[in-house]
Amino acid sequence: MHLAELARHDLNALVALHALLETRSVSRAAERLNLSQPAVSRTLGRLREAFDDPLFVRVQRGLRPTARAEALQQPLARLLQELGALLAPPEFFPADSQRRFQLATTDYGMHAFVAPQIAPLHREAPSVRLDIQAYDGNVEQQLDEGGPELAMCVPTAKVPTGVHGREIGADHFVCVMRKDHPLAIEATLSLESFLTAGHQLISMGGDERGAVDLALAEQGLARQVVLRQPHFLAAFSVTCHTDLLLCVPGCLAVSMLEQLPLTIRPLPIDINSFSYWLVWHERLHHDAGHSWLRQRLSAGIQVRHRELTQRLRHLLDT
Repeated sequence: MHLAELARHDLNALVALHALLETRSVSRAAERLNLSQPAVSRTLGRLREAFDDPLFVRVQRGLRPTARAEALQQPLARLLQELGALLAPPEFFPADSQRRFQLATTDYGMHAFVAPQIAPLHREAPSVRLDIQAYDGNVEQQLDEGGPELAMCVPTAKVPTGVHGREIGADHFVCVMRKDHPLAIEATLSLESFLTAGHQLISMGGDERGAVDLALAEQGLARQVVLRQPHFLAAFSVTCHTDLLLCVPGCLAVSMLEQLPLTIRPLPIDINSFSYWLVWHERLHHDAGHSWLRQRLSAGIQVRHRELTQRLRHLLDT
């Protein structure tokens, strides 16, 4: 019988044969395989029948392989090595990899959280490429259709079946205005001033109302939205050049203070906080390279989130 044919029927028998060829002893082979001696002896009986050869003969100090068994030793070792490589989980070596990963996120997710992770990722994996795609709000469909492999987002509902997720941290909305805005002299932004002022609304999906508008509507109130657009970072440019107020996540607001002359105020109404998540599809859950990427991004983004949250707390308390 050919080795490949036997492998299809009884791989365990081939493993036992390999142990017998290396140890030249039923007892030592049984110890290596964590089996009983009778079990190894029975397997040897099946092997002798399969190969129509005694394979081993007893000598004073154990077993001596027959010519047929000696001829099997090298091809058997190669076969088991190849099978082991096939069955073993694939390894990922960041320093040598040239893999391309696709990440979906918003422009503010990229600016506030992902951008600071690029340099550390590049130092560990200099040839790995990262393609950023626009996040369109439909986590399950984007991941399931084979587009992005990973998404950083704020899910509007529980992460769906077939999608894995890891929470990064919580955030809440704040109000941003230019530093010399007439309302900036007020220590506290009153509800009356908030409702009287003009506002921008960031709407990626074309919605007429955002989270702030829904919270106001519950109290029978409404603000004056005079500009609606889909881009977070462009909205900050408008804020710097107008008297329009901008309601955005606190971590984003703090990250923009590093570059722009802005002032942050707490909202004069209560709005529920929300959480950032990294999400990925089941088909990539056990992929070694993907696991490396999400672990690095998750750890780095969590550190960045803590830094921004602490700075935001300090700004709002002073």
